[in-house]
Amino acid sequence: MSETLTHPPSQDSAPESRPHRWAVWRSPAGQPAWARPALLGIALVAAVLYAWNLRLVDYAPRYADAVKSMSGSWRAFLYGAVDPEATYTLDKLAGSFVPQVVSAKIFGYHAWSLALPQVIEGVIAVLVMYRVVRRWVGVVPGLLAAGIFTLTPVAASMFGHSMEDGALVMCLVLAVDAYQRAVLEGRLRSLIGAGVWVGLGFQAKMVQAWMILPALAVGYLLTAPIELRRRVRHLGAAGAVMLAVSLSWVMLYTLTPASDRPYISGTTNNNAFAMVFGYNGLGRVGINLPGAEEVNGRNGVPAPGPLGGPEGEG
Repeated sequence: MSETLTHPPSQDSAPESRPHRWAVWRSPAGQPAWARPALLGIALVAAVLYAWNLRLVDYAPRYADAVKSMSGSWRAFLYGAVDPEATYTLDKLAGSFVPQVVSAKIFGYHAWSLALPQVIEGVIAVLVMYRVVRRWVGVVPGLLAAGIFTLTPVAASMFGHSMEDGALVMCLVLAVDAYQRAVLEGRLRSLIGAGVWVGLGFQAKMVQAWMILPALAVGYLLTAPIELRRRVRHLGAAGAVMLAVSLSWVMLYTLTPASDRPYISGTTNNNAFAMVFGYNGLGRVGINLPGAEEVNGRNGVPAPGPLGGPEGEG
C-alpha cells in the first residue's frame, strides 16, 4: 500500500513528455540539438522559394481546364475529363490532377491554388530527402542534401508552377525513404510502402515513375538482411501492390465500355494502355504501339488529336 502511494511515476511523467512530443522544433534523441531547427530553417527557405511566384503564376493550358471540370463534376473527376460533360480526356491519368482539384475545392479555382500543391510537395520532398541521407550517412550530410535540393534552380522552378510535376518527385523520394527502411531491416511492410509510393508517382507521370524500380529491386534482392527466399517473396508482394496502385485508373478506363467513358486523347482507338504505354511511353523513344498517336520524334510535338490540335505536353 505504501509503495503504491509513494511511486506514482506514470501519471507524473505523462504531462512532462507530452510537450516534447509536440515540440516539432526539438531534435529527436540521437541527433544534435541544432539538427531539427536547422532542418526547419531549410524547409522554410524552400517554402519561400517555391511559393515566391504564386501571385504571378498563370493557368497551364488544357490542364487547368481539366482541373476545373474535375472540381465541378464527379464524372469528370473520375475520368480526368477536360470538359464537365466528360466527353474527352487529356493524354494524362486523372490521378495527376487530384492534388490540384483538392486545392481548388478548398481555396477556390485560382492559378495560385493550382500551383500551391506543388509548393507543398516540394517542401515535403526536402524534409524526406534529409531523412533519407541522414539515416544513411548522418545529420550534416542530410542537411547539406536538403539544402542543395532546396537551392537547385530546376527544383525551385518545378515546384513553383501550376503543372503537376512535383508530385512525381515527392512520391519517388518517399518511395526511396520507405525502401531504405525495408532494405536495412528486411521489412515487408516498408517495401510495400515503397511500392505504393511508386504507384502514386505513376498516377502523376506514368511510366517515368517506374524508372527507379530496377535499382530498388536489385538493391533489395542483394542486400536485405534476410534469406534469399524471403527477399524474393517480399519483392513479389511489393511488386503486386505497386502494379495494382499504378494501373488502378488504367483498369477503370479499360473496364468501362467505350460508349460510357470519355475519349482518351493520345490514342487512335480510345485505349488507355495505348495512351500510357504507347503515346506516353515507347512513343517518346520512337517506338509506336498500335492505337497510340505518333509523336514527332524530332521536336516532341504530339500529332493532332481527334478534336484538333496537340493533345497535351510531354
